[in-house]
Amino acid sequence: MEERIIRLENFALDAAERIARMETRLEQTATKADLAAAVTDLVKWMVGTAIVLGATGITIITFVLNNATPKAPVIPPAPIVIQVPAPAAAR
Repeated sequence: MEERIIRLENFALDAAERIARMETRLEQTATKADLAAAVTDLVKWMVGTAIVLGATGITIITFVLNNATPKAPVIPPAPIVIQVPAPAAAR
């Protein structure tokens, strides 16, 4: 009977140590609030990055399209000449 009690006491000590290690690990794991905050931060970074990349892309495309072909020199139009008929002679 003594041997059985000693084994139970050793088992109880071992179980207590294992439970203490599990509790230590549980304190280090993320909670739902931690995960929600991480997801929120990730979404903010993704949206911000998408906006910056979009604006950069539009800027580059605008620059390329405005400067892709050389500008033709502006030729002033020929002047408009209006000829007024001479007044008719008085009769």
